[in-house]
Amino acid sequence: MAVDTPARIVIVGAGPIGIEAALYARFLGYEVTVLEAGQVGEHLLAWGHVPMFTPFGEVCTPLGLSALAAQDESYDPPAEDAILTGQQYLDAYLRPLSETDLVAGCLKLQHQVISIARRGQLKQDTDDPEERREAPLVTLVRDGDGHEHSLESEIVLDCSGVQGQPNFLGDGGQAVPGESAAMPHFGHGVIDALGRDRDRYANQQILVIGAGHSAATNICQLSRLARESLDTHVTWITREGSGSGESGPLTVREEDPHPEKRRVAQAANHLTTDADGHIAHWPATTVKSVHYEPQNDHFHVTLEGEHSGVFTFDRVVANVGYRPDLQMLRELQIETCADWESTTKLVQPEPNVYILGAKSYGRRSDFLLATGFDQIRQLFAIVGDRESLNLYAKPLPKST
Repeated sequence: MAVDTPARIVIVGAGPIGIEAALYARFLGYEVTVLEAGQVGEHLLAWGHVPMFTPFGEVCTPLGLSALAAQDESYDPPAEDAILTGQQYLDAYLRPLSETDLVAGCLKLQHQVISIARRGQLKQDTDDPEERREAPLVTLVRDGDGHEHSLESEIVLDCSGVQGQPNFLGDGGQAVPGESAAMPHFGHGVIDALGRDRDRYANQQILVIGAGHSAATNICQLSRLARESLDTHVTWITREGSGSGESGPLTVREEDPHPEKRRVAQAANHLTTDADGHIAHWPATTVKSVHYEPQNDHFHVTLEGEHSGVFTFDRVVANVGYRPDLQMLRELQIETCADWESTTKLVQPEPNVYILGAKSYGRRSDFLLATGFDQIRQLFAIVGDRESLNLYAKPLPKST
């Protein structure tokens, strides 16, 4: 069933997918409000020093480039094959896009979404989609001054991502004893060990946990830091064995189309066997418990597996992935089964509520912005009931 303009759309999150969705919706004539708890591209800033795995041509859209050119005829985008850092992408594309006329007026920064519900309907009241569709969606939000208010809309797009919700360390996905108290003192995601975080990690005993590309990126940084600050010692534990053969903990797929991703994985694997890498890799080892001592600012970590025992570390970097936070959607009929966490699922039982971007991938870590852009295209074809609708089909003229 089509939702015609000028229907109201609330978008949660002002990251790349939220901003692009806002632009797409505004171009079609919808009334849009973008709610962002922090700043535009907040999560990009956390790894702004790190090169992206995909070239610029895969992290922008024809609609976005047209909007920027229409706003500023002198706008000169990066080359399609350019590999930008997160900060460069924010500066060259995402922030300017958020400042274009179609998007800027929609943004409400420092606005934290508390919950989203149906007016007059509880989650269990009815599963009739047409009956639920008749009731507007109500988003409760808290602004930067602490004031709370509600926004009604016909459509909600949850583009809030997953980076604020790290997974736990323990077996079966639960927290190990002591982890809940210690977690605020962990490093998560990609740290900046050679820049703003240098003083925190230099000349420290560091434990890195995980076998993904965030861990690999951190290991490469910390190895260099250890060569420059000789009292830095890095221990890297991974749940599995040494990986594929003796190549290291990360599996490197030669068919991977992203050379930067392969390069980071290969470099991290090499450091585990390089005598000058300053990395001690302990495979088949997991965390059993952790105790943080605030007075000394260090951790007592109990490990089990091939390297069992109690060890003391000054810093812990937990690169064990992220999970979607569904708290704001708890009064909506949202599917959260295993199938949802392993496949991209745009259409939910709750009418006109859509989850886009990394959050739609659940706990998977292989989301790409190009996938999110295609989700936006699919979404508005559904919302407008026009299968052929595609604003990304070709660059639009500057006059639009």
